[in-house]
Amino acid sequence: MSKQEIKELFRKFDNGNGHLSLAEIDRAILDFYPQFGTNRKAILRAYKAADTSGNGFVELREFEKIVQLLKQYNEISKVFEELDTNDDHRISFQEFKKGFELLGEDNSDEEGLKQEFDSIDSNDGNYILFDEFCMYMANRQMQ
Repeated sequence: MSKQEIKELFRKFDNGNGHLSLAEIDRAILDFYPQFGTNRKAILRAYKAADTSGNGFVELREFEKIVQLLKQYNEISKVFEELDTNDDHRISFQEFKKGFELLGEDNSDEEGLKQEFDSIDSNDGNYILFDEFCMYMANRQMQ
């Protein structure tokens, strides 16, 4: 998507105040990227990551990031859903261990896996939440 197309999409859904709310972004995504429209986790994560000003809205310069991040978070969401075999929107250690090979890693070292799991579980809740998984995957991709 070109910068001009991004600008046009932004203006199409902006109600005139120069920034987009989450609801306006939802409509823009459904209009331009219907394949992502049902993936609320990816949309919300892209929205949070793009809102670098922290004001709860996305300006045009931030909107460009959403377009890039949405594809990335959609892919991460697919992996997360594969790991979350019981569909409780979080990953237990057992799910992590069973699905670790999806990440292209050896799962035979249980102690090492537990350390990896605990490092991802930043709130120490004994489960990996989607936001924690996104941070983990983003860090892995940067390495």
